Amino acid sequence: MLVLSRKVGEIITVGNSITITVVGNERGIIRLGIDAPRDIPVHRKEVYDKIIEMNRQAAQTKVSALKQAISGLDLLSTSADTPLHTDRLELINQANLDKKRIQ
Repeated sequence: MLVLSRKVGEIITVGNSITITVVGNERGIIRLGIDAPRDIPVHRKEVYDKIIEMNRQAAQTKVSALKQAISGLDLLSTSADTPLHTDRLELINQANLDKKRIQ
């Protein structure tokens, strides 16, 4: 771990595309400004941990629960010209394939 001391207004660079600026230090609370490309996610640790936990829970969702969740949707009412139509059919087909693998 790299440990640095910085004053308000000073900047740290990470790679070629990320900058971290110390924007404030009041009553022991340090405020940082992080500038990163949109394709690089930047989260506080507690938010990142929550995302990981939600992804774990989603990965454990059973196919039957997914089928039940989508059973009330009118998935075939979209015209064939709409890209969502293909995506929806693909999801249904994938759910059916996954169900066959589980059985």
